[in-house]
Amino acid sequence: MIVLIDAGNTRVKAGWVDPETGEREARPIALPHETLDQLSHWLAKVPGPVTRALGVSVAGSAIDATIENIFHLHECPIEWIKGESQALNVFNAYENPTQLGPDRWLSMLGLARRPHPRISEQVGEIVQGAFPPLILASFGTATTIDTLVVDVARSAPASLHYLFRGGMILPGPSLMRASLAEGTAHLPEAHNELAAYPTHTHQAIGTGIAAAQAGALVRQWLIGLEYYGHGPIVYSAGGGWPLVKEEVKRLLHYTQQQMGLAQTPIEWLEAPVLDGLCALALQSSDPL
Repeated sequence: MIVLIDAGNTRVKAGWVDPETGEREARPIALPHETLDQLSHWLAKVPGPVTRALGVSVAGSAIDATIENIFHLHECPIEWIKGESQALNVFNAYENPTQLGPDRWLSMLGLARRPHPRISEQVGEIVQGAFPPLILASFGTATTIDTLVVDVARSAPASLHYLFRGGMILPGPSLMRASLAEGTAHLPEAHNELAAYPTHTHQAIGTGIAAAQAGALVRQWLIGLEYYGHGPIVYSAGGGWPLVKEEVKRLLHYTQQQMGLAQTPIEWLEAPVLDGLCALALQSSDPL
């Protein structure tokens, strides 16, 4: 078995893949940093001998060292993946690819591996403007909104390649809420309450946070439409999604309606980073 590790700012997600069959865990675990000792118990229950681990981390050197020590006790080496200029069928347009957060990069690799019906319908026509962009909005400690597009210059009908165009970073919903409580004298750490016209402070804060997150996503959606002539396919991820879900869907669908476009669903992805690590693990385990 190959273990997959996504060490985030507040939690560590773990899963596994069988390199022989491609079978994945039924559901990844997610451990807060303060409970990482449970990772060792989870490793002992992985169905089959663990031979190696692939991971990404934005958690800092102390958390990385804790994870490495746990894997060392299980006699399993772990390889930390960084941002690259190219991996699998994805190219990286970041000015300095190594500066791109590895979690964002691996999410793009995972996204490129997913079936996209609106793209597969057009594979016989590899021309600019034939394909909708893909957007992944991940609402974690930070919110990242990244765009992946079909790389027309490198693609062929039987082999699509993708280009990570770039994306934005802003404080996530919980971080916005905490910063208002900590940075002001009288504002509370508000609950998630939304209203068209907020009439008390909790509503005002909850609505403002959700509106900021929704507005950022719709901005990128509109840019994708402007540049590529198709409304992007939107995916969501991250623990903060439930806090902003209704406002994001409302604003995106309203925008689509006003433009005379079909309202499209937003698909939730539970572990896009682990999906990307899985794709790398399976490629690296293929016989030459």
